[in-house]
Formats: sequence, structure tokens, C-alpha cells
Amino acid sequence: MKFLNTTFESAVVTVQDKTIAVVSVKPTVFQNSFNATTVIKGLLPVFKGMPLVLMTLDPQGNPAYFGRSDLILLLETINIKEADWKEVTAAVDLTNSCPMKDDEG
Repeated sequence: MKFLNTTFESAVVTVQDKTIAVVSVKPTVFQNSFNATTVIKGLLPVFKGMPLVLMTLDPQGNPAYFGRSDLILLLETINIKEADWKEVTAAVDLTNSCPMKDDEG
């Protein structure tokens, strides 16, 4: 496993008794669903297995989400910009993000 220290913005929100971790990412992460899914899997241990959704802002500043559709529907009912956002630095395992390359380290 290759752990990389990564710093990111995240918020933990509770919507209708469901606690969800939301992580802000660059829009390019959404362009490849495999990579986006890998990012989610890599971040799950940071949030102790809490359900996790990726979020980015479109050019108009509106949030767009990637993750489980039931969680996205809940998040769309709140103003995510008002959430308690924090900067988090954590060791994240992104080994699965490059399946075509053998690790020679």
C-alpha cells in the first residue's frame, strides 16, 4: 500500500438523521468515475467508514456531487456551503488509482 499525506477540505453533515462525510475535490476528479470511486475508497478509513460523498463546485459556484445516489439526494436538500468545513491532512491509500502500473518502490 502506498499512503500519501493529502490535505483536503471536508465537512461532516447530518441530514435527516444520516451523518455523511463530504470531501471537496477538483472538478477533474469527476471526469473519471473509476478514479472518483478510488478516491472515496481511499478516504473511507479517514472518516471511520462513514458514508462519503465527493463534492465540487461548477463554474457558477453550485455544488455537484459524486457518490451514492441516496446520499446525494439528502445533500441536495441543504446548503452545503453553510456546513462546518475543515482542512484535514491524512495519510490516504491511493494504490488502486493506477491499476496499470506496478509499484516499483
